[in-house]
Amino acid sequence: MEQFLYYLKVSVVSIRRAPLPYLLTVLILSLGLGMFFANATFYYQLNRDPLPHKSTQLFFPQINLIPYDCQGCKPLPVLSYSNVQKLAASSIPTKQAAMYSTDSYVRLDSSLPALPVKLRATQRDFFSMFEVPLLHGAIWPDNSARDEVVIGELLAEKLFGHSDVVGKTLLIDDRIFTINAVVARWQMLPRLYDANNGTHVSETEQLFMPLETAYDMNYMSATMSRTLDDTDYRQLSTQGRTGALHQLQFWVQLDSGTQQQAYRDYMLQLAQSEKAAGRHPSPVNNQLPAMRDIVQYFAVDSGDIKAYALVTLLFLLVCLFNASHLSLNRYLSNQYEFSLRRALGASRWQLQQQMWVDVLLLTAITLSFALPIALAGISLMNYLWPNHALFSQWDLSLLLTLALLALSCSYVVTLYPTIRASFGGLNQQLKE
Repeated sequence: MEQFLYYLKVSVVSIRRAPLPYLLTVLILSLGLGMFFANATFYYQLNRDPLPHKSTQLFFPQINLIPYDCQGCKPLPVLSYSNVQKLAASSIPTKQAAMYSTDSYVRLDSSLPALPVKLRATQRDFFSMFEVPLLHGAIWPDNSARDEVVIGELLAEKLFGHSDVVGKTLLIDDRIFTINAVVARWQMLPRLYDANNGTHVSETEQLFMPLETAYDMNYMSATMSRTLDDTDYRQLSTQGRTGALHQLQFWVQLDSGTQQQAYRDYMLQLAQSEKAAGRHPSPVNNQLPAMRDIVQYFAVDSGDIKAYALVTLLFLLVCLFNASHLSLNRYLSNQYEFSLRRALGASRWQLQQQMWVDVLLLTAITLSFALPIALAGISLMNYLWPNHALFSQWDLSLLLTLALLALSCSYVVTLYPTIRASFGGLNQQLKE
């Protein structure tokens, strides 16, 4: 420890001898690191795997069961109710759930103003497939229609003032529903179970209703729907269940390679049987993308974030080059001191220890400047892309990454001058 304090004192004396080059080195490094980290935060959060232990087991079946001939067509990103029923008839998946997002209004009683909410119509396996944490209550025992809903903790506190509201009632579009469960504060980032229209960057819904009940109430999808025949979308409870009105997302959990192959075979047999019956004239083109690949499959990744991340990486490299040049100038101003220490018997290893103290000091000072710059950059990006505001969060892994990056950059900036100090010709250095 005493040796470390001595090296630290030497570093401080060296800084005082040439403060301007050191300050410019710190500012340039901080600017490069702060801007890069601001963009890297969004890029990391948008491309992270929210369920790394099971993202290769969750699949989004795509099958083009459409009532007209379409050569080379990609399957629609949403399915009709009847198509989902045919896919769900298989016993191969461990779990499966159909769903869609819609808009609704909720209030405690008719005397109060209605509160607009995003509602997810879904089935019971949704909560276990995507590991939705429950705070109170239990999920519906089956997929039948019922006047029961699952409510988010935030919405419960907004309506009731507390979260323990299981058994209480509320009005959803003036129909009475009973709350049978409360979801804890939960936000899947990104929300990959709903990526087919770029809505994976949106907040999680605070209200969940049985899919069959939503159809009975004629709730249309608020994100994507398409009618391929004369189905009247206002008659969702009847025609929507039989016609070619596509608005459902469908997910299955296939835990093993055997299950996955068996389900692909099932999808192929289903498409061929529909084609043989004349209900599916298009060529068979089934797809089964995994959840980890869903954003790339639908081509909805943010090109702007990726482009800015690349630009800021190049900017960081330029900053490193300039900071290295300034650090070399600082070395030249302190060259006699290095040479004198070598002449008095300091070994190359001792000079390298001095370098590491310099690196640690530079890292600490640079981080103190880089963090505010990164926060300012994130605020600017939230202003430019408000839809991505959810992804501006820092966690421990990101902060450790920034610290490690700052350490690496400080080492690169300090490496060349210390090599010249440790291995240069001593006689020549003393003469200079």
